[in-house]
Formats: sequence, structure tokens, C-alpha cells
Amino acid sequence: TEELENKGFFGKEFGFFDEEPKGASNKLLENTSTPPTMTAVAPMEHVGFGVQIRLLFQREIKMLLRDKLGFVVKVVSNAAFGLLFGFIFFKVGRSDYSEYAEVMASFGAQSNLLISTMFGVAEGSLVEFPRDRPVFLREYSTNHYAVVPYFLAKFSVECVLVLVQVLVQLLCAFFLMEFQMNFFLFLALNFMLAIASTSIGILIGSSVENPAVATELLPALIVPQLLFSGFFIQASLIPEFLRWAQYLCSLTYATRLASLYEFGECSTSSCQSLLSNNAVYEIESYWYWIILFVIAAVSRISAMCILRGKARF
Repeated sequence: TEELENKGFFGKEFGFFDEEPKGASNKLLENTSTPPTMTAVAPMEHVGFGVQIRLLFQREIKMLLRDKLGFVVKVVSNAAFGLLFGFIFFKVGRSDYSEYAEVMASFGAQSNLLISTMFGVAEGSLVEFPRDRPVFLREYSTNHYAVVPYFLAKFSVECVLVLVQVLVQLLCAFFLMEFQMNFFLFLALNFMLAIASTSIGILIGSSVENPAVATELLPALIVPQLLFSGFFIQASLIPEFLRWAQYLCSLTYATRLASLYEFGECSTSSCQSLLSNNAVYEIESYWYWIILFVIAAVSRISAMCILRGKARF
């Protein structure tokens, strides 16, 4: 060991353990005595409400353009269903509705169009929103934007898409069925029902994390609407202890409005029997529009609150 130490194999020969240069420790103390200067960082600028909406809207448009095929498939599907309904219920609205069978045929045509509108848009929002939910939670929790601009941007694009889908279906079906009601009135009714249905779908979709779970909840959204709308069974025949549930269903109000606009001026006993059995005259018609709007607004506000709460926790 002494021989190895003399030869410098433990570092002496290579200067590993040499004495430190004179003044080195003093320089080190001098350098550490004065704190380093810090570079000032500019404070983060908060983006305005309008800018957030504009940027989020642009992102929604880009996402739509990236999925052009999906949108085209939806439009073609709506056109196909519209033509199918139109040829099955061909010229059902041309009748004078003197026979009860003629009234029920026209009522069935209206109901099928409304159900197709509700089912088509609700399924999309119920499945797509849980897929976008993780992105929103991540970006909102890191203060990229507020929850209100996010919902407004999505809602603005959604309105255009829903209007196109509803318009294509009605253009293909309405004039083949030859309803007696005003086309634009029925278009507005279908659009309002679609917005209410997507709002309920977004509410359910914001409450679950897995898109598969949201798909499993789809029957819970659709089936009660069908049962209480008066399509399969008239409202007067539903047991009294269950009739309250019809007031929770947006399809009920849309069906009543469509029946009123188609059969309201019809004086035959068949028309009046249908209107009275489905409680169309229970309240004024404008209340049905208000209730549809309230269902849509409450559902979206509730979805906003749920997402904000999940992002904070």
C-alpha cells in the first residue's frame, strides 16, 4: 500500500488531492455573498371573454372540418330517413280527417319525425361529450379558459349542425306527407326539440366519465319520452299515479304542439278526440315553447355546474 501511495495511485500524482489554489475560497465567498440578480417575469395576461369565445369557436370549426365524413354521414342518414318516412306516410296530410284512422296516420307521421329528430341528435351529444370531457377538465383546471365561453362556443356550432340535420330531414319528408301546418313552424318545433334533447344528452354525458356508460344510459333518455308522448298510448289512458312523468319529457310538449298546429283548425270529432285525449288544450300553446326552452337552459346550466365542480376537485 505504501508503494502504491508513493507512486500516486490514490490521486496525489494526478492532483486529485492537491492543495486548493490560494484565494480560491475567498473568491467563492465573495461570489456567494452577493445574491444573483433575478430577471423580472411579466405577469400573465388574462384573455378577455370575447377572445376566449372566438378561439374556442375556431377550434370547434377546425374539429368539424377534420371530421367532414362524419357530418356528411349524419346529413345523408337524415335525408334517407326523411325520404323513408315521406314515402311510407305519403300524402297523409291531404285528408279532411273525417275518419279517426286518417287522424292517427297523420299523427303517427308527425310523431315519427319528432322521434327521429330527438333520437338522432341526442345520441350524438350523449356519446361525443364524454369523449371531449377529459380535454375540458385538463384545460379548465389549468386556466386556459372559463366554462361559459367553452359552452357558448360549442353551442353556437351545435345550433348550425342541428339546424342542417333537421332541415334536410324535413325537406325530404314534409312535402311528401303534405301536412296542413306551416312548414317553418314545424321546422322551428323540430329545432327546439333537438336543442332540448342535446341539452339533456350533454347533462348526462357530463356526469359520466366513460363513453360506454353514456351509451348504456341512452335507453333511459329515449324510452320514457316515447311512452309518455301519447304516441303509443294516449295520455288519458296512462294511470294517474304515473301521469306526472309526462311533464318531464320534452317530446310530450313537442308532440302536443305538432298536434295542435295540424289538427287545431279541424272541427271533426276525430281531431278533437285526439287533442282532448292527449291533453293538448291543458295549457296555452306558448307555454309549451317556454317549457322546451327551460328544459334546454336548465340542462345546460346544470352540465356547466357539474363540469366546473369536477374540474375543481
